[in-house]
Amino acid sequence: LFLLLRLIRNVGIVQIVVGAGFVLSRSPSILLLAVGALVLASIATAVAVLGWLRYTFAIDAGELVVKKGVVSQDTLTVPLDRVQSVSIEQKMLHRAVGLVQVSLDTAGTSTAEFTIDAIDRSVAVALQRAAADYRPQPDHLSDQSTDAEALEDPPRAELVERVVLRHDTKRIVKIALTRMPFSGLALAAPLVAFGDDIFDWLPIDLPELEATPGTWLLWFVPAVLLAVVIVSVLLNVIRVLLAEWELTITSTTAGLRRNAGLLSKTSVASSLPRVQRVEIQQRPLERFVDIRTATLHNVGEGNFRVPGCDEAQALELRSLALDGSDGVTVLDRRVSSLEVFKAVRNSSIVVALATVVLWATVGWWALLLLLAVPWVWWSTRRRVRLRRWGIASDALADRNEFLGWTSQEALLRKVNGVTVRQSLFERKRDLATVRLRLADGSISIGMIPLAEAQAVRDRALFVAETDRRAFM
Repeated sequence: LFLLLRLIRNVGIVQIVVGAGFVLSRSPSILLLAVGALVLASIATAVAVLGWLRYTFAIDAGELVVKKGVVSQDTLTVPLDRVQSVSIEQKMLHRAVGLVQVSLDTAGTSTAEFTIDAIDRSVAVALQRAAADYRPQPDHLSDQSTDAEALEDPPRAELVERVVLRHDTKRIVKIALTRMPFSGLALAAPLVAFGDDIFDWLPIDLPELEATPGTWLLWFVPAVLLAVVIVSVLLNVIRVLLAEWELTITSTTAGLRRNAGLLSKTSVASSLPRVQRVEIQQRPLERFVDIRTATLHNVGEGNFRVPGCDEAQALELRSLALDGSDGVTVLDRRVSSLEVFKAVRNSSIVVALATVVLWATVGWWALLLLLAVPWVWWSTRRRVRLRRWGIASDALADRNEFLGWTSQEALLRKVNGVTVRQSLFERKRDLATVRLRLADGSISIGMIPLAEAQAVRDRALFVAETDRRAFM
């Protein structure tokens, strides 16, 4: 049933009806048309069913083994300790037949490693929990093959679930209103094609543009822009409500699980030790309603993005991501104020060249480009003055602020490499940029004293080399 519904969805009901009508109008026999359609549907169904029968997966000795292929068979083997997240999604088509879609994400790819389009929810949940709860057997036990008790899996704690947060409808509406409604602006494109018809439906007579250009610009253009913004905001609220309905974060002994969605329900689970860094962001509109967006970055696409958090919820997610560490409690270090001079110098050169080039085409209006220089000075000065970073015995944190703010924090034991770099400007002033590379990205702090950058490098490498816990 699902294969048939998916085939109809992919082809499209309108396309099927139009195609059938076109063929019927030129077919010499309705019976011949019916036989042809039946043959094509049988071939498509047979191929889909054969592909489904040849698609199998199983967990064997700590590895997920997936076999697929109709003519040739491909075997994919994924160690469970490399699985970053297992996502469960139930779209409207899946809900109609009581099935779900499950996607597995590993550290080896930037996209989902594989996707099972339709399986029973109980099987998907079992796979999700098996991947999140898996712990590899210690190496020292593998050599003690004679001791049967030592080879047994250690007892696991009972899976206890605790709700970390659950957003109500009011909170989700706040999330929608603090996002830029770009999706709703797509409505303006099809409206242009029907512009004349829409104007005919209006209850008022529009002024002639040639006769009253001032009136047109004063009220009609702003009115259209306002209408587009209102429609965009409403569409964005509906979109966010459907996607984030009853957003719930649950903590278990195996990790975190994110559930959300109204028409299409999604569930993402990941083990906490696989979180590489935690990012908390508060954009300008979010500051107005006092909410934040917390993101726990894993490798690949399995990130936990939790919008609409209050301060306590964001701090709890940070505490969970740090896996028992206190992290950086005080951000007491700053970057050099020479960053302002560097930014102003570079922008002044670019603006001066652009002004000279444009002077011949736009005249004295080109002088307006010079206003960019004081803007760069003010914005860079504010960023430098507000930026703070800090390092603890086992973590590093960096906070950038302008109109909004973003804070990043990572455990030093999850650092894969450290780079200390000096540009020509920094070398002359005994400054440097230190960059900590993680499995999912990096944290970079520039324009700090060379001695501080080297100290951060030495500390990070020492922790990464001496701490034997897995970094993902």
